[in-house]
Amino acid sequence: MPRVNFCEGQVNLNGDIAGKHFQKPKNIIKQDKSVVGKITSLVTEYTASVFSTTKVEDQPPSLFEAIAGSVNIAQDRITRSRMAGDPPDILLSPKLSHIGLLEFYRANEAISEGKKCVQRMLPEIQHVLGMA
Repeated sequence: MPRVNFCEGQVNLNGDIAGKHFQKPKNIIKQDKSVVGKITSLVTEYTASVFSTTKVEDQPPSLFEAIAGSVNIAQDRITRSRMAGDPPDILLSPKLSHIGLLEFYRANEAISEGKKCVQRMLPEIQHVLGMA
């Protein structure tokens, strides 16, 4: 009877996302007139008065950036907690922090990074499966 190797793998999509630095847009094309846009403008104005700076890179994050960052941190902590209780045999952590929370149009880029991650980990995958 052939030997069957059982292996548990996990993909951590949040591996490099917590603590990432937000990239400020170079040009703002239009002003957001929605409720969230107005709240963001108010928060930005308030924080600008508290943290006065003239450099774009030193500006505080927008309301959306702060919420997205909080969601990313929570996801990362949940993933780490689950892995600590039941660690996988193989962990794949593609580097996706440069892709924003709602940038679905960058799916091909994310898939490509996933393939690169598998290629980087291929020797370990083969070792765990007993193929090396």
